[in-house]
Amino acid sequence: MEEKYKIGTISKLLGIPIQTLHYFETCGFVTPSKDSKSNYRYYDAWDVNFLLDSRYLRSFEFSNQEIGEMINRDDFQELNRRFADRERSLLELIQHYQDILDEVHHEKERIGRYQDYLGVLRPEKSPEIFFNPYRKNNDFKAMAKGGSAVPDITQWLDSMPFVKATFRIPGDSLASGRQEDIEYIWGFSVSTKKVRQLPLILDENALYCPSRQCLYTVFKAYGRNTFTACFYEQVIKPIRDMGYEIWEPPLGRLLMRIHENEVFTRYFEVWVPVEPRM
Repeated sequence: MEEKYKIGTISKLLGIPIQTLHYFETCGFVTPSKDSKSNYRYYDAWDVNFLLDSRYLRSFEFSNQEIGEMINRDDFQELNRRFADRERSLLELIQHYQDILDEVHHEKERIGRYQDYLGVLRPEKSPEIFFNPYRKNNDFKAMAKGGSAVPDITQWLDSMPFVKATFRIPGDSLASGRQEDIEYIWGFSVSTKKVRQLPLILDENALYCPSRQCLYTVFKAYGRNTFTACFYEQVIKPIRDMGYEIWEPPLGRLLMRIHENEVFTRYFEVWVPVEPRM
């Protein structure tokens, strides 16, 4: 006669809580016999095999519903299809995290080189991007469309870390040469290469920014309302002192926010399209 075991014994054998074994029964993973008088559940080696199968399939991260169907219903074709689908989804997941790893590496390099460019103007091409604005100066409503109170930026947030916090300085706000006239537009940017790989829908707000030959530098600002003054003193004024005119809107990105000597400090990288003053 085949040995039968109470649920407590099976729980200890497999390291599965009794409550979970009850749940596995409702999922259809196992159907232990019941004593008609005491209503106790009894498991045999056959039942343990199905519990082991369910744990094995769970290790591939199949859902409980899938496991129930694999144990109780699937033929060869269906079982093979499930493993093929799982293989494909895992490969997509691996690629996703490889892309994130690449972004981490790129971000580390961006941050790591800031001291080489802080206060130094060097020729460099700007990135080719799409830029989506969401506020002008400190006004979110200025970028809203269709009567909305604020712009919808959710799809851009969902595409992080492959989009970057980016600012653009309108050219007309630089025309006077005065610091107090400078305006800035904040938004998100994505490379033209990466946008094809993301579920981003570019609408009429998105602005194509081609690569330009620029002067590249890093500047820093501090707390609230210091961005414009620092940008003017560390970027615009030195460029003009060198005899250049700015002929296209400068484009820049947040590099990092840190606490430096107990002072909240923001670093930005910026590309400024210039030409010699005539």
